[in-house]
Amino acid sequence: MEAETLLRLPARVRQDVAGYGAEVARFQRGEINAAAFRAFRVPMGVYEHREAGRFMVRVRLGAGLALPHQLERIARLGGQYGNGVLHVTTRQDIQIHDLTLESTVAVQEKLLEVGLSARGGGGNTVRNVTACPRASVCPKTAFDVAPHAIATAEYLLQSPRSFSLPRKYKIAFSGCSDDCAFASVNDLGLFAHERDGRQGFAAYAGGGLGPQAAAAVLIEEFIEPAQIFLVAEAVQRLFDRLGDRANRHQARLRYVLRRLGREAFVDEYRKERAAVEREGLAEAVTAPRPIPASFTGTPGATDAPVPPGFLAERDPTRFTLHVQLQNGRIPGADLTKVAHIARDLGAGLVAATQQQDLLVFGIPAEGVAAARAAIAELDVPATSRRPKIVACAGASTCKLGLCLSPALAEALEQRLASVDTAAGPEVIRLSGCPNACGNHVIAALGFEGRARRHNGRLMPLYEVLADGRPEENHVKFGERLGAVPARLIPELVAEIYAKGLASVEALRPLVARYARVPDQVPEYFYVDVGGSEPFSLAGRGPGECGAGVLDVVRVDLEDAADALAEAQRSATGPGRSSNVHRAITAAARALLPLFGIEARKDREVTAAVSQYLITPGWVAADTEKLLAAALDWRLGDRENLDDLLETARAFHQRVLDLFASLDGNLQFRLAPIVKPAPATAQTPTAPVADLRGVACPMNFVKAKIALERIAVGETLDVLLDGGAPTDNVPVSFTEQGHQILSITPEGPSFRVSVKRAK
Repeated sequence: MEAETLLRLPARVRQDVAGYGAEVARFQRGEINAAAFRAFRVPMGVYEHREAGRFMVRVRLGAGLALPHQLERIARLGGQYGNGVLHVTTRQDIQIHDLTLESTVAVQEKLLEVGLSARGGGGNTVRNVTACPRASVCPKTAFDVAPHAIATAEYLLQSPRSFSLPRKYKIAFSGCSDDCAFASVNDLGLFAHERDGRQGFAAYAGGGLGPQAAAAVLIEEFIEPAQIFLVAEAVQRLFDRLGDRANRHQARLRYVLRRLGREAFVDEYRKERAAVEREGLAEAVTAPRPIPASFTGTPGATDAPVPPGFLAERDPTRFTLHVQLQNGRIPGADLTKVAHIARDLGAGLVAATQQQDLLVFGIPAEGVAAARAAIAELDVPATSRRPKIVACAGASTCKLGLCLSPALAEALEQRLASVDTAAGPEVIRLSGCPNACGNHVIAALGFEGRARRHNGRLMPLYEVLADGRPEENHVKFGERLGAVPARLIPELVAEIYAKGLASVEALRPLVARYARVPDQVPEYFYVDVGGSEPFSLAGRGPGECGAGVLDVVRVDLEDAADALAEAQRSATGPGRSSNVHRAITAAARALLPLFGIEARKDREVTAAVSQYLITPGWVAADTEKLLAAALDWRLGDRENLDDLLETARAFHQRVLDLFASLDGNLQFRLAPIVKPAPATAQTPTAPVADLRGVACPMNFVKAKIALERIAVGETLDVLLDGGAPTDNVPVSFTEQGHQILSITPEGPSFRVSVKRAK
């Protein structure tokens, strides 16, 4: 007999899990390349860590809910195959870390035995359908939305379309307009309402966090619960048809909304809905089922106070135990104990929250003391602390992470331990990069990991955001106040709380003071909080060098954008000229890594831009005058650059447009501004590119340029150092369609033979 489950996995998911092991075996035998295998592996919820050869499995929890025996299985698998520590995410999943590739097969199969799966936990898929973590018991909710979230997931997981979308499709259900589930910033968000005694939902679409965050727009004022499947499929079809598959950076649904505009976007949705209504739903529908141990009665009168560390429920005789975690981490042994508390003392139901905590429902008043005693035996904190610090995995494991956000969270907790935090935000949200997995964009106080060059070296920083909040139809994104060196963030936050600063107006001058970085700074400013080596982008990107190159480009583009913003705010004079100069040089330097150029000095940058961008016509010819003016100001031959702010802005925009047009082979899709002169005959290059001593990702760029100098079908030998260069460069060429003929050791180095395919 199958174990009790909340989310009933459809046959398609079970078949995919059954075939996962065979695909792993094929990859290990060399029958499929790394790129093809990753395209299969990631939608199965299996991600590679920054440490090559180690993996993470992201387990979906329907509406963030789990039964005790399911948590026990996750804990056991984490200890048996992983590092023994589980991670609760901001989208109500639980991740098992530090797995070998072989062990991910056993983990997937053993999860299935208790009705759990990681299918759709990553990639261009329908992700975990989330809900208010207290949807089943919260006194404020209109009704329990969790059954509807689970039913929606069950419906969509049947469809092949759900696993081949332009990008991820995120859905959230909120039980009231307070929006604890962040439905207002999801691809599809549904808010529970009651109208004339009927239960239903307002539906919003096109929201999302990360770069160019957007609030979802209203597409349905009120729908019956049975219409949720119709709406979810219509939005998915719209996304499937209009999402940008060519440019991953513009692929999310919110970019479709931005491109079409609100009215046209809603019109396209209505067309898709009408088509679904004509054709009928594509998959079978299961009616929402009541959640076990759900308490939906009307709150009764009681004078009993809520015990510390607990939350009130609709049933006034019961309470929710709040298990607050640091960075969402919980040892497997503690997760097992939480499962036992839920089974023995509560209602047998546990929720993962968007704040990376766990909630145990249905503790009766007479069981509070026993629950408190049981939770005291855990290694994790037992009661809520203020502020709650939420942090994504950051560069500790995530390949997209820039900064070590979990380490900063720990540093903040240590620094605030001696500060009165009664005044100030209740929650701080940290993201290690602009992708906003820590939800910092909608935080009262949020921090976004950034990187910037200072004195020619990379420095980790965090951009400070304030006064953000999610709310139905009234989303407010945090105002950006400036980028502060990572090492100064703990002191900045301590001062915010010590002085009780809450408004943007009060925070702005304080952040500006911390953001002013002198020319000379201590050496540790170039080392991230929690790091031991100089800050770098090493290990970033989805396992291929091309992405690493793009990360280097982004650093300079973001630096130029920051400088332009600061120049706009500055009065005329040295401050404005300094920022205009910084913007010009950063924008000019940004695209050079695509050509294998690592220019640092102004004259080197000017010469390289002239050769690789101006002469071929990628940027306007008068860019040479702009660069010359910047150099003259730097040398003292020009009084100021005040009149060049708009010209610098236009140049930066052109560079941004070129960057956005890059295809998978790092070639511009935009046409040159000026048609380049006919190429003259070139001296044939040798068929060997000696790149020993050249680090990732520049070795790949130089190898790519060398490959482009030979004819299609010819072979180039690339000499590389062992380790990361030999691991990454061949994978990058394979992903671009070229053929790796051999990888041969030559002393401490390797000779990689690659055949050009296009």
